[in-house]
Amino acid sequence: MAKGREIRCYDYVNHPYGRVRDALSGDAGKLFAAATRAASSRAESVAAQLRVNVAGLEVAKDIALTVRGLGEARGADGAPVTRLALDWEAADSPRLFPFMQAELSIYPLTATETQLDFEARRSLRHAGT
Repeated sequence: MAKGREIRCYDYVNHPYGRVRDALSGDAGKLFAAATRAASSRAESVAAQLRVNVAGLEVAKDIALTVRGLGEARGADGAPVTRLALDWEAADSPRLFPFMQAELSIYPLTATETQLDFEARRSLRHAGT
């Protein structure tokens, strides 16, 4: 994959780590689809779309999200860390839009709060080329 733009963001949820880990371990694809629908209704736009602005013209496509892997490890402090490897691209004509690979890491902050760390790399070149 060609070097692309890196994206990193983080947030936390007011739920225990085990509950968040179990939700993501069950059916992460379904969970992400529900989250994008919820964000879409709040934003009054289609959040499950990939958008590109070309010469002032906005082009949008539905996206296909793939969970490539799920793993658990221990952080430097010995706390558990769950990592999800994700890919997403345009559902149709994927070579016309950026391809993204990401990792979502989750770990406990307190007994009732869980940190979500998201790191991604966007590329204008599709992973298969």
